[in-house]
Amino acid sequence: MLRQSTGSSQGGRATNGAAVFLEVPYALPPLRFQDPKPLPDDFSYAAKEYTREASYAAQPRNDGQARDSPFTDKVGFGESTENPLFLNIVSPPSFPATKGFPVRVYIHGGFLQFGSPHGLKSQAQYISTERSEVWVNIGYRLSAFGFLACDKPSISGNFGFKDQWLALEWIKDNIHSFGGDPENIQIAGLSAGAHSVHQLLHFASHLPKGVKAPFNSAVLQSNAIVCAPRTAEELRPQFEALCRALKIDPSSSNALNQLLEIPASEMIKVIETDALGTEFGTFRGCLDGEWLPISPNPMEWQRTGGFAGALREKGVKSILVGDLTEEWYLYSIAHPIESPKDIAPNLERYYPKKMVTALASHYRSLPDDATSEASAKLMGEIFSDSQVHLPIRILVRDLHEARFPVLRYEIRWTPEQLRVEGYVTHGGDRTLWAFRVPDLTESQVEIARTWLTRVSEEMAAVESAGKPLRGPKDILVLAEDRSVEWTEDLQWDEKMRLLSALPE
Repeated sequence: MLRQSTGSSQGGRATNGAAVFLEVPYALPPLRFQDPKPLPDDFSYAAKEYTREASYAAQPRNDGQARDSPFTDKVGFGESTENPLFLNIVSPPSFPATKGFPVRVYIHGGFLQFGSPHGLKSQAQYISTERSEVWVNIGYRLSAFGFLACDKPSISGNFGFKDQWLALEWIKDNIHSFGGDPENIQIAGLSAGAHSVHQLLHFASHLPKGVKAPFNSAVLQSNAIVCAPRTAEELRPQFEALCRALKIDPSSSNALNQLLEIPASEMIKVIETDALGTEFGTFRGCLDGEWLPISPNPMEWQRTGGFAGALREKGVKSILVGDLTEEWYLYSIAHPIESPKDIAPNLERYYPKKMVTALASHYRSLPDDATSEASAKLMGEIFSDSQVHLPIRILVRDLHEARFPVLRYEIRWTPEQLRVEGYVTHGGDRTLWAFRVPDLTESQVEIARTWLTRVSEEMAAVESAGKPLRGPKDILVLAEDRSVEWTEDLQWDEKMRLLSALPE
């Protein structure tokens, strides 16, 4: 079945006939705080059925967005592991008799702290069957295991992004064995998965001359990079906070070695209880000069056109990016917000203190005794603007100015029975993108089908043209009345006013 196999790997069949392979390794078991290593050429896959959910990435459980969902719906069954470097692969029912299917790779969300390729809302047997595509869900390291970084001692960070890239290289080399066309690979991600896709696009743009990206197009759902990540030096206080929470002296020459010996469960406990301090409880990417260059930083590279030009040279043909109308609600419950004083420390998980102050100046002030509801709503508005609404517009603006084939969408309707508290909010569109037939009524299935077909047609059109076909403020909308139409972004100026809050 596989290029690197001397064994006989077997998958199973979903009830709709799709061929399913679960937890197929794409790398060697990783060492903590070290880069992933590819499988050797003589690697032998176990002669077994790859049909069980046995593991998920080690992660904290303080995910406010998932508070009303069973944990197994988010991560699947099995046990926590520091080796989530596996793929779930789904091929259409006609495989293996038919091959050469388009390949769609999905990167799950969860703030880079939570989640799994086993997530219920992203299982791919329905979309694979509906659209005759091979779907691949990537597992990668999360939280401190995936994104701890420091300059002294040296911890390079970005391990989760590096995992994803190695997975893409494996997919490019091996997906033909599952009926996929290695020359037709699209990467997509929701939330932190979309942030990851943006990171992968930037990494691809710096590949050596003549080296092509292991994908041809990209979809960013409700997230993107808004500013350059912190440097390893700037992230040193987080390393020190983690050490202190684990009763390790961060100034000790042996601190890193001690941290390597800490059981994963103990590390998770101090993270999920915010024993590090609120502002240090979320682990993100690092501007290290290796994963992404420090100069020009990613946002400067993107703004000045080098990014788009390099993507063309690397074989990337189109980018789709979009959001939902009420993203703010799920962002409002991501972290515990009881009063206005909780807003800034939680935003500092993601952004420098100076940027948080500048962002807050664009919004209404609340009295110290404001209710938790009012405080959480303000947090949701600031957080969703800075994570979603602003960065996607920046990306669209920059790609348009470089005449790169890009288009933007907006979701204004999601299935009523699946809305969280009645809102068309963050992640509520996953049922449409994954064509989750069991969760949809018959009429809603037709809406999902119409939406997916139209998006595919629009992407094919910009790829054929080799340039945008509409202006940066034009958006393809799934409207409240369930129609699909082009319209103008009337919030462009309101969201782009936040540009002044970003670091120069």
